[in-house]
Amino acid sequence: MEPLEANDPDAIGPYRLVARLGAGGMGRVYLARSAGGRTVAVKVVRSELAEDREFRTRFRREVDAARAVDGAYTAPVVDADPDSPTPWLATAYVLGLSLTEAVQQYGPLPEQSVRALGARLAEALHAIHGAGLVHRDLKPSNVLLAADGPRVIDFGIARALDGDSLTQTGVVVGSPGFMSPEQAMGRPIGAAGDVFSLGSVLVYAASGHGPFDGESGVAAQLYRVVHDQPELRELPAGLRTVIESCLTKDPARRPAPLELAARLLPEGTPAATAGNWLPAPVASALATHASSVMDMETPSRGTPAQPPQYTAPPDAVYSPTSTDLPNPASGTMRLGHQARTPGPAPMAPAPMPPSPMAVPPMPTAQPMAAQAASPAWAPTQAPAPTPAPAPRVSRRLFLAGGGLVATAAAGGTAWALLRPGSKPEPKPAPGPSGGQAAGQAPQPVWTYTSTDPVVAQRSALVLTDTVYVPGTGITALDAGSGSVRWARPDLSAAHCIAGGGQLLTLLRGAAAIDPKSGRNDVGSRVAWGSDGKVIQVTQLLAADDQAVYVKVMVTKQYESTGDQMVLAFDPARVNIKWAQPDQDPQASISTGRATGGVLLHSRGNGGIVARDVKDGRELWQVDARTIEPWPVWCDDKRLYCLADDADLQAVGLADGKQQWRLKSYAGRFTPVLAAEGTVYTSDGTDAVLAYDAETGKKRWSCALPHEPSLTSQPVLAGGTLFVPGGAHNGLYAVDARSGRLKWTFEDPSNPVMYNDWYLSTDGRLAFARLGSKVYALPAG
Repeated sequence: MEPLEANDPDAIGPYRLVARLGAGGMGRVYLARSAGGRTVAVKVVRSELAEDREFRTRFRREVDAARAVDGAYTAPVVDADPDSPTPWLATAYVLGLSLTEAVQQYGPLPEQSVRALGARLAEALHAIHGAGLVHRDLKPSNVLLAADGPRVIDFGIARALDGDSLTQTGVVVGSPGFMSPEQAMGRPIGAAGDVFSLGSVLVYAASGHGPFDGESGVAAQLYRVVHDQPELRELPAGLRTVIESCLTKDPARRPAPLELAARLLPEGTPAATAGNWLPAPVASALATHASSVMDMETPSRGTPAQPPQYTAPPDAVYSPTSTDLPNPASGTMRLGHQARTPGPAPMAPAPMPPSPMAVPPMPTAQPMAAQAASPAWAPTQAPAPTPAPAPRVSRRLFLAGGGLVATAAAGGTAWALLRPGSKPEPKPAPGPSGGQAAGQAPQPVWTYTSTDPVVAQRSALVLTDTVYVPGTGITALDAGSGSVRWARPDLSAAHCIAGGGQLLTLLRGAAAIDPKSGRNDVGSRVAWGSDGKVIQVTQLLAADDQAVYVKVMVTKQYESTGDQMVLAFDPARVNIKWAQPDQDPQASISTGRATGGVLLHSRGNGGIVARDVKDGRELWQVDARTIEPWPVWCDDKRLYCLADDADLQAVGLADGKQQWRLKSYAGRFTPVLAAEGTVYTSDGTDAVLAYDAETGKKRWSCALPHEPSLTSQPVLAGGTLFVPGGAHNGLYAVDARSGRLKWTFEDPSNPVMYNDWYLSTDGRLAFARLGSKVYALPAG
């Protein structure tokens, strides 16, 4: 970290710059902070690249794809402006050290730490690959160590350079000591190339050097990567065998990320249940680093940023995982939006925090072949109400707790999370007339604020009377009051789907989740894999009251390649109904829906496939020619999708034939809502439009103060159409019958107004998510 220089700007977008973090091929990286106190890393593109129109297009697409990465061990993109004169993007800042810094300062990591590190990085790669990205530059400096696990940074950004003048002139994107052989030879690379790089990173973590290091130059190092065997003699025998499989020259023989995670941390191993995943000196350094960074204020040019002098009271609680700014009050301390009575153990005076917290490893995804019962766990109950905030004080006092505490459950040991998420903030619902003046937005029925460090770019899921909020885990809220029912840190939205009116998890099979307690219904588990084969679920597509539909990879034990298939199973009867080959030509974010006897799902080439839900046979497909992810949407008669990546078309479910098409003149159509015979969307202008679902004729057009979201869908509740605003914009309520703008909802106190809104509904309330907050809004 370096001081700002004279030619550095004061701010980028809504972020005030604090210090320089580094520079690279794309541009500079700054430590910055929003007006609300959120700390981010802002990456600014070099001016010569900003003038390249082709690069801007790729950069814009890559930012959109990176937003779709939903992994616990990645640093998510929280904001970006690819259309700025100087394009930039902001990612969540990880309060930790790089793996390079940790190894250089404290030496190689012990075997248990390397296993935990590798399993979590493998899960991060699974999330990155699931979003259709390949990292291509995984190396120790791109792995950050935090108390609650590592984070992979800079994923997918190098991909924005594909096809431009840099790669055409022979520049290789990657780091010689950690790239795969196919990458070193300039050949096309895929997910297996990242697995090779991960193996090299783990060698560095365990030994302090890479597997192909030497005293000669880059050319000799690349030759060794392609032709020589890796140097693994310093590795423990068990770890050596696992890492060796990652470093095989043949990409087809390398393990898939989730298979690698299972081999690094098989169930029952000591590393899977250890309280500390990092050695004490490293963990202590992380806490010190986090404390100093959070106290940094904007420095003078050319002078290092200095934290203010401060001595913590004896009951202060530290954690390097929170970036919120809560306040104390009498009786309890408001820590990261979580009410907690001050702990009995006194803390050491600042700036040196106490000994590192005991943070058990987060659960790692495992292949579906694992048949053992899920480990015991205890859902977290709702926290006590928090008092009103007091005046703002130093950040260091409120680096909120992210620790875990062991509790007895079912005769064993379970881990109960001390931060269930946050508090609901009940507010009175408006009266029958709305209780507000014309054009004034109603007050939310309740507001929920999460302290989860990972903000998932997706809507909350609503089933019956429960709202499921995704993040690092899943938090269940009462739809009527917003109170927290339970929190599951071991689940993620990528592992769950709605089917038959209930939430199902496919983490280690299939099991229904009780909406009241959060516990699994173990009686509905599906036994995955047989005859020595492993069925690895790669994408959740859709569900109806008959089956759950998923994309899977069927492999032999310890093999990384196999057959891609689309599979349907009945969770009630615990049986697989059918399996059909999947001819998807490339990895993609597959979205899907099941309705009217047809399963629809997207393909990586921009097409959408229709299958018979009874046997899975392919009925027809349509070429939408989409470049970026676009959700599949349909009613019981038609599919509504893009045409030529910009226009909107309606396709009959019965025969796959186009029924109508709308031409876009201002930009691509946004994701649609089809409800009650009407299709709601935007054509790229600052307006929302309604079309007759049968004919495609326009019914009305409603001008909005700003453009709606390009990626999120509207919802309909009680005759009101809720339209999500894009970055910096509000949430718009439109009368669905007349097309009249009723009101605009904004929350100036929300520090993440640069995110898009993500909406869901139970038909009565609209649940609007913006960053870490969820608002329950009446139709009004």
